[in-house]
Amino acid sequence: MKQLILFLLTIFCLASHSYSQEKDSITYKYVLPIWGQKVADRGMANQLQLPFGLNLNYVNVFMDLDITEFGLEVGGKDFSDVLNVETLNFTKVSATTNGVNFRADAWVLPFINVYALFSSVTGGTQVALQPTWKDATGEILLQLPEFSSKVEFNATTYGIGTTLVFGWDNYFLSTDFNYSRTNTELLENQVGYATLSARTGYRFRLSNKTPDLYIAPYAGAMYRNFVGAKGNSGSIGLDEVFPELDATFNNAVDEKIASNQEIIDAPGTSAAEKIKLQAQNQALTTIEEKVNDSGLFSTKVDYQIEKELAQTVTFQMGFNLQINKNWMLRGEYSLSDQQRFILTGLQYRFGIKKKEFR
Repeated sequence: MKQLILFLLTIFCLASHSYSQEKDSITYKYVLPIWGQKVADRGMANQLQLPFGLNLNYVNVFMDLDITEFGLEVGGKDFSDVLNVETLNFTKVSATTNGVNFRADAWVLPFINVYALFSSVTGGTQVALQPTWKDATGEILLQLPEFSSKVEFNATTYGIGTTLVFGWDNYFLSTDFNYSRTNTELLENQVGYATLSARTGYRFRLSNKTPDLYIAPYAGAMYRNFVGAKGNSGSIGLDEVFPELDATFNNAVDEKIASNQEIIDAPGTSAAEKIKLQAQNQALTTIEEKVNDSGLFSTKVDYQIEKELAQTVTFQMGFNLQINKNWMLRGEYSLSDQQRFILTGLQYRFGIKKKEFR
């Protein structure tokens, strides 16, 4: 392990050599990073960022979701046989969040940064579904019109992460991993979320008169997904989300039963067709009675839901603008049909001096 750490330090120092404007070793005055003095001994202390940072970012995220499991209970009675992923027929599920992200970080080694993050966001989940019931042969018994609704929510997120960096002749490569958990009033359980990303770019000096003024555009890829996605549970009133669902459901069932009955009573209907339609009407009547007797649409129902991101890997592009050693700006963007990620932020960096320099 010791040999690996020394090897990484050697790589960092060699990679940073092309950035160096200093020829002589100086005494490194800050408590972090560890081995900061070793970097200073190689004449590269000026190329290190100040060891501590405070970041304030605005983040906007949009993502399409796939519902893989869904179940309902009313008063402890399971309705998964009537209302599930197949019968609800989700046609569109997406989530959008807007909020402020605060991050505090520290360079513990010249090439390793660790950080903690906290976010407070508002958002909404857009859901569209077209409930459809089929018989055992796959023929549609009943299909309701498509419904759509948006549920607003507030959420808080906290997490930890680490970044590993490597540079050579103004080129740089960084990899980042963080894990976070989100609390929202819509779900009883916290949602775990993991992000793994890699970025590469080039650092340009913008002014010879201002040696610390740099811009570093970059591009990369990001993987994001839920962690431990065994499903989440919550409680909600269906009439709050879909206020017309009750009347639409009953009207559609009654019209379908009446339409089937007209065909059954018609003189030219074959015996086999009559038996088939009578079985359909019996199934529809059972479904309607079960739903109406339960008060499903007017009372709070407990639900169990399991979801996945429709797209887990995205292409990212962005920039870091270093105004001076203390202040930096950052922007990062990702646009696709199934995901959107926008981050814009301000960073302040500072150092804590060793006792002998205070």
